Amino acid sequence: MPFVTEGITEENLSIVYSDPYITKVGHDHRKAEPIIHPNVLYLSAWVGDVFAGAFIVIQQSDVEFELHALLKRSAIKHSRELGDACLRWAFDHPILRVTAYIIEGLEAAKNYCLKLGFKEEGCRRCACVQNGVVKDVYVLGMTRQEWESK
Repeated sequence: MPFVTEGITEENLSIVYSDPYITKVGHDHRKAEPIIHPNVLYLSAWVGDVFAGAFIVIQQSDVEFELHALLKRSAIKHSRELGDACLRWAFDHPILRVTAYIIEGLEAAKNYCLKLGFKEEGCRRCACVQNGVVKDVYVLGMTRQEWESK
């Protein structure tokens, strides 16, 4: 059964940030490395006793978490259940919404979020550079009301 736990070991953090499947979606201006900040938390993703990747939770305010999935290729068949587990964890906190930012061209990631129940809210034009190409970033969000009505 897929599930998430709060926190991540140094070893698993290293696995996530050295996985070419995960790091291929990086930005040119930000090295693929762990984010160490008081507002950043990692959730470990598990399928049984097998490490399946992680989710980054960034507390943007008292009412909003920004979420990022860092799932290994081997976990894709469990990605919906893992995403739901991450969202359940998020909405167990007193927040009103979650937000996901998806780089233009990552249609599989965008579709993943939409299948989880996120709604497309807008576009940040020319918001990142990936492999030397300026790209837009889609803004997707889910409110507590939307989560509870799923």
